[in-house]
Amino acid sequence: MEFIEVINVDEKGNIVDSDLAIKEMFKETEFTKFQWEGFFLKPRWSFSLNKWIETATDDELNPPVEKEELTSEEELAQQVSELEIKDMEKDILIEGLGQQLSDLEIMVIGGKGNE
Repeated sequence: MEFIEVINVDEKGNIVDSDLAIKEMFKETEFTKFQWEGFFLKPRWSFSLNKWIETATDDELNPPVEKEELTSEEELAQQVSELEIKDMEKDILIEGLGQQLSDLEIMVIGGKGNE
């Protein structure tokens, strides 16, 4: 015997409460419905569509991400970190250019020796 949750709704489709019922014996009525499948933040029964619908607004479903306010010390630490990253990127670029220069020197010197 398997139990399921069933939902009681009012005449507007809003959830009133829920009960347990034996799955094999339960039959939906106008105001008692099977538990919905999937995720709903604010479910409501739609009598015209004969299914559960989401009534949450887009802002409720996808709240805007609030940026955390940083203290002045945290802002300075972030700026220092960003400068350190830029400094490391500069060092990598200089090292790469130095390697290219060495390769060119070898090519030039190697070319003169073959003449």
